Amino acid sequence: MNAKSQPRHAMKKPTAAASALVAIGLLSACGTGAAAPAATSAGKADAEVQALLPEELKKGGTIEIAVDSAYPPMDFMEGDKMVGIEPEIWSAAGELMGVTVKPTTVAFDAIVPALQSQRYQASFAGFWITEERTKAVDMVSFFQSGSQYLVRGDDSKAPINSFSDLCGRSVALQSGSYEMTYAEDAGKECTAAGKPAVEIQGYKTQDQATLAVTSGRADATGMGAEVAGYVAQQSKGKLKTAGNVFHTVEGGIALPKDGKLSAAFQAAFNKLISSGKYAEIFAKWGLDSAKITESKAHTS
Repeated sequence: MNAKSQPRHAMKKPTAAASALVAIGLLSACGTGAAAPAATSAGKADAEVQALLPEELKKGGTIEIAVDSAYPPMDFMEGDKMVGIEPEIWSAAGELMGVTVKPTTVAFDAIVPALQSQRYQASFAGFWITEERTKAVDMVSFFQSGSQYLVRGDDSKAPINSFSDLCGRSVALQSGSYEMTYAEDAGKECTAAGKPAVEIQGYKTQDQATLAVTSGRADATGMGAEVAGYVAQQSKGKLKTAGNVFHTVEGGIALPKDGKLSAAFQAAFNKLISSGKYAEIFAKWGLDSAKITESKAHTS
């Protein structure tokens, strides 16, 4: 089985663009190699972090990253500018490294293969960290997540507190995600138990999957818990959380399995945590529940 590319409530007042993205789903991610926002300018480097960079980057340079620009509040577009937790985290980490971070929007299910082919040096796309995935790419944590489902605001069905609660429902999910895999496994268990199967609809981006629910084409959509509350809040009653968060997991960035940047990113994340900048960023987006106390590298 190939490693899945699962990407994955802001307290600040949502912009019109953000509300449109969530409630209406008008903004879709660009394809592989599509233009992305201007690269982040490098600032003053931290010597300890910079010492962990490969030689060619110790005096500055550019780190090219693959991103998912349609997954609020992790990252999404406001006009021609990408905003969210991940752009702020990669900008702050890049400053500590003394490098420029250049993002390119890539189709979500194409990110892991792009890393494996060394096309990009890292990816910020709300990844969950799993044993299967770390066999394909290196990963460094900077948040925690879990599964949570959304339904329409007028939905009266029973809560979705586990994957077994999906029996008999139609679910819209992002292609290439672990939510898709889990739903497929749940469908098999439903059928084996003599219950109605799970009807699964796959979409290229999460905002397209969300639109399938608000438009009545699907009963529910599943996503990372760090995103679900935000999406429900921004929908102004069109969507609501369907139940509790279940199976908590670490989340973070993915990198090629060459080990060149994992240590530097881990050190940068931990510097941001200890300095308070990390907490400031997560509080700005209303995601205190997604914070971690220490970044860890998964390079097995």
